[in-house]
Amino acid sequence: MIPSLREIVLSVYAAARLARFDAQPLAYFDASPAGVFRSFFAAVVVAPFYALTLATRFTAAADPVDPMRFALAEGIAYVLSWVAFPLMMVDIAQAVDRPGRLYLYICAYNWSLVVQNALILPIAVLVTTGIIPPDIGQPLWLTAIAAITVYIWFIARSALEISSLMAVGIVVLDIIVSLIISAIAGRLY
Repeated sequence: MIPSLREIVLSVYAAARLARFDAQPLAYFDASPAGVFRSFFAAVVVAPFYALTLATRFTAAADPVDPMRFALAEGIAYVLSWVAFPLMMVDIAQAVDRPGRLYLYICAYNWSLVVQNALILPIAVLVTTGIIPPDIGQPLWLTAIAAITVYIWFIARSALEISSLMAVGIVVLDIIVSLIISAIAGRLY
């Protein structure tokens, strides 16, 4: 089921408002089972951003890579990145006694990926193409990653209504899962 344009706009707006550390927009997400399923449509919204980032990375690669193998490995990694962490969160939400908040968290997390990619894409393109020199690009990149880390921490803490420390643990798990998927994809090409 595809979300309506209204739901997409409202969900991205709510995710952007969460980036201002305002928990009120959590009420804008449809945290029903159908709403959770529709929140994965954010992967479709993010796909062009991700493809552009990969294209700039591919063209800037020092070693020649088979384009078909690169695209296949990164495509598989993209799908895995959208399902692995949310599936892990089912057990984690149970373990931290927040199964009733899981749907809200997944909705907010999925739609937040649109906001995250909107921040990362311009930086990735400008740094990879050399428009921004490395001495400026590196601190800019690190600042963006730090901001995103705090953002996803806030979403975990607010949507799941858990302690700050538990939210840190969830963010660390998210980062580890992402790094593992990226490493596996890199080994495939």
